[in-house]
Amino acid sequence: MSEPTGEPASEAPAAPTPEQYAERARKANKATRGALAGVLGLEALVILLIPRAIAFTTGLSPVRAGICIGLAVVLIVAAGLLRRPWGIALGSGLQIAFIATGVMIGSMFLVGALFIAVWLRILMLRHEVVGTPGGLRMLAG
Repeated sequence: MSEPTGEPASEAPAAPTPEQYAERARKANKATRGALAGVLGLEALVILLIPRAIAFTTGLSPVRAGICIGLAVVLIVAAGLLRRPWGIALGSGLQIAFIATGVMIGSMFLVGALFIAVWLRILMLRHEVVGTPGGLRMLAG
């Protein structure tokens, strides 16, 4: 509890100014892009674990290893590029490549679907907080 100061109780706080709304939207945009970068980073880590699983099941060929390492590098680069205006569109496109790794090992279809669900949820949150376009346009940033 706070002690009374002898001053009259203030009324309800003033409504935020348009500049304050713009600053909040800018901070929320930065935070959601950071969360999306984190998702891409986790996907890269998961991709790097695939060769170990493939080696135990169907056998690891140099082509499969190259695909996994290449995709992991592209995911990490894309995470760094999310601050660009087209970064979210790039990350959204890479979700398709990530789920396509299910061709190499079937469980990646499920893992890919979970990552896509997280990706879409962050984009929906970004739409609600920042006011970015909704629907399919949301995938383009």
